[in-house]
Amino acid sequence: MKQIPLFGTGIKSYSQVVSAQRRLNVFYDQRSDGEVNNVIIRGTPGWVSAFTLPTAPIRGWLTANNTLYVVAGSVLYSVTKFGVATARGTLSVATLGYVSLADNGVNLIIVDGVGGYTLTYSGNVFATISDASFPNGAATVTFIDGRFLCNLPNTKQCYICALYDGTTWSPAIYFSKENTSDYLIAQDVFNGTIVLWGTASIEFWQDVGSSPNPFARITGSSQNWGLAAVWGRVQVNNTIIFLGQNPQGSVQVMILNGYTPTRVSTSDIENLINSFSIFSDCVALTYIIDGHSMVQFTFPTAGRSLLFDTLTGIWSETQTGLALLGRHFGTLGVVYNSINYISDATTGTVYAMSETTYTDGGQPIKRQVTSQHLNTGGNTFAIDEIYLDMETGVGLQYGQGSNPQIIMQVSKDGGRTFGYERYASLGAVGQYKNPRVIFRRCGAARDFVFQFTMTDPVKFVIGYAAAKLRQTEGTING
Repeated sequence: MKQIPLFGTGIKSYSQVVSAQRRLNVFYDQRSDGEVNNVIIRGTPGWVSAFTLPTAPIRGWLTANNTLYVVAGSVLYSVTKFGVATARGTLSVATLGYVSLADNGVNLIIVDGVGGYTLTYSGNVFATISDASFPNGAATVTFIDGRFLCNLPNTKQCYICALYDGTTWSPAIYFSKENTSDYLIAQDVFNGTIVLWGTASIEFWQDVGSSPNPFARITGSSQNWGLAAVWGRVQVNNTIIFLGQNPQGSVQVMILNGYTPTRVSTSDIENLINSFSIFSDCVALTYIIDGHSMVQFTFPTAGRSLLFDTLTGIWSETQTGLALLGRHFGTLGVVYNSINYISDATTGTVYAMSETTYTDGGQPIKRQVTSQHLNTGGNTFAIDEIYLDMETGVGLQYGQGSNPQIIMQVSKDGGRTFGYERYASLGAVGQYKNPRVIFRRCGAARDFVFQFTMTDPVKFVIGYAAAKLRQTEGTING
């Protein structure tokens, strides 16, 4: 019995004839034992409202001092694990871009691209950094070995505060990204190493104990890769994944393997990202589900969100709502009290991840899986039956989802257009044995592409998929 994969790992990009595949709000769970199948298709998690702040939008946050600190609108809040928010200070800023936060165990520092602010935990004293030597306009702040680091805009300089004192800065104590001429736009610290991000290069520095500047560049570690979006970087799995720009000007998604950027985006993903009119507004967030560390890249201007599974290396898309194309509503991510939280793009509401919730804060989630091209070497063949082994009996007690449906559409023109919608039931609550998800009489063609869509707020799991070929007497499965 001939077997051909039904679902693959491609993404529709420059030509549907090459690949019409789409994975929307789903991910692949690879099973080493292959008990049902080697790959299970699962729905991404839903998000449930946890708490709402009085001001909006949420611009940045940090877990420190056993507390979640959030900047929403122009106000800094401290939030307890019970979602109780207390205003701690107001930022005097005219714009509402993202902010960066860091702490040293004594103080919290916030930079917003205009000025700098501190919150001293003892007494919760909030203040503007008034030292004339502070690098006002810094986009990011980080902390290492007792010192805060901030970049001075439109320069290569990274300034260093006094030891455990974020209010005191010196005009003479800084270090410069020195290997190339591009400007410093952000800095991070991971595994005790400072990462200096430029528009066309990356440098790595370390603490060597010198004075007054204790940091020195790690010889031979510099890379000719630029950071394509200041907020398109995130720490995950003890490294950093980022939206990078290579020396030829093309944008790719990279992961730091030691000091070496390694490509994780595919040609399809890169074609899609480089087609966006603006990609510098990209913002990345991360969460983990059953060992799958996910990184979501959202492009607000393009209105798209892409999801990378670091466990499998497979890409998919995410979006909120039922539009043909759209972005996910989440923007920033943080872990607090062992819970994954994300922020809404426009409101002050914070959402917690939930594997048993099948909406995005009450908004519908569209699940969609589009197959590979199925063909037999250009010959016309017929598919009389296609079936999905899905988790059934997942219907809700009442309302939408009480009789959940999955929709199938067939394309016979290379994935360019899809035919009428055909429905199959996943069964009411507790209806596990029957019905089975089967579609019959799919017709004949030289090339088939199948698209499956579900919008009901219920659990989505595909364990196995197969199609019966009449003329070849084979089975297509995946």
